[in-house]
Amino acid sequence: MSARTIHRKLAWVAGLVAVLWSATGFLHPVMSWTAPRPAVQAPPVQAVTLDGLMPPATALAAAGVTETTLVRLVMVDGKPYWFAARENTQRTVLDAKTGTAVTGVEERHAIGLARHYAGLPDAEVETTRLITAFSTDYPSVNRLLPVWEVRVATPDGLTLYVDTGLDRLAAVTNDQRRVLLSIFQNVHTLKFLEPIEPLRLAAIFALIGTVIATTVFGATMLWRSRGRGLRRVHTLAAWAALPLVAMFTLSGTLHLFVTSSLWAEPAPRASPFAVSQLPPIPGAEPGITVNELTAAGGPLWRLQVEETGYYFGANAPDTDEDRARALGGAPAEASVSRVTRFGDGYGFINKRLPVWRVDTQSSAVFVDVREGLIAARPNETLMTRLEGWTFDNLHKWEFLNPLGRRNRDYATMAATAIVILVAMLGFVLTARRKRQS
Repeated sequence: MSARTIHRKLAWVAGLVAVLWSATGFLHPVMSWTAPRPAVQAPPVQAVTLDGLMPPATALAAAGVTETTLVRLVMVDGKPYWFAARENTQRTVLDAKTGTAVTGVEERHAIGLARHYAGLPDAEVETTRLITAFSTDYPSVNRLLPVWEVRVATPDGLTLYVDTGLDRLAAVTNDQRRVLLSIFQNVHTLKFLEPIEPLRLAAIFALIGTVIATTVFGATMLWRSRGRGLRRVHTLAAWAALPLVAMFTLSGTLHLFVTSSLWAEPAPRASPFAVSQLPPIPGAEPGITVNELTAAGGPLWRLQVEETGYYFGANAPDTDEDRARALGGAPAEASVSRVTRFGDGYGFINKRLPVWRVDTQSSAVFVDVREGLIAARPNETLMTRLEGWTFDNLHKWEFLNPLGRRNRDYATMAATAIVILVAMLGFVLTARRKRQS
């Protein structure tokens, strides 16, 4: 079978795949440009009261909670409450003065957080919902669970996902982005097959195979193609599309393989501890404003004043740096630095900020001392480095960032438009050939 025959037989399937993938790739910059942005990036600053509190160990035990991963004192509508985290479900909330279990407080706190991040303190809220599993609207790239989905009464259906455990913003979306994200995920990555990950991988590899085969056999024909009219346009466009198809398909294939959930590391989780082991509630000197009181990663209290943490309990560390070393399993002399923005090996995908970078001779880990866990442990193998470089530079074209992100996006959109043009011209030629035969 000749290269021309194989190219023509695969043309319809490969062309359709190329159009759909290129069109959704073209859509991706639009999603970025039109994505809603939070009005405020930083969480609200609280001032908590430590007077007259019932020890949470006693109150939680009475509520039937024996283990937790995080206990935090939270002020809601001016009153103190104990929030105790449980795995991917609603938190146990207790009145911190009486120890009585209460309902509706966490939801009210989620609404307050959403209004804060939206910059709409008086906004009406249409719906609230506790999210305990990832979905198309709230994909796994957001990392944090459980979160509250709060839909604000705005014309565009502004919706915020907030983590009431540590007052973090997990994601922002609206009606338009929700539709675009659904189209992108289900077409570009076949997300609807994610529950059967081996099938999703097999399907994408098969589709990529048809595109690559069609491209390779088409390339062998370019050298001797001497067509006229529409066929000549198809040939010239194919020359331009050839390196683009190679870049997008090969880098996308490697990204798909390396990032598959079949061998991806599980999301960071804090270790549970027995609430009965919590030490007495610490106090603060008169005139000191306490911004946060938490217990996580073990029976230790962390009292935060501005950005400084103080620890209380048996074998308590002296500083956040010491706590980071202990959680990261690093020696006392390991270098530690505070990370307050994404980048330098700790990307936006990791979500948690601030964190502490703990350097050892062989590696680095990023530690969240507030939650008591390792937020990221970079796995810098040759394969992951290769995947990261190819996906950033050959798939997203970040090598053009010095020209400005908008100009980079224009370039990638032009590239995908060329691929779509070649496929559409191929459809026309194939249809015309069938009519003539």
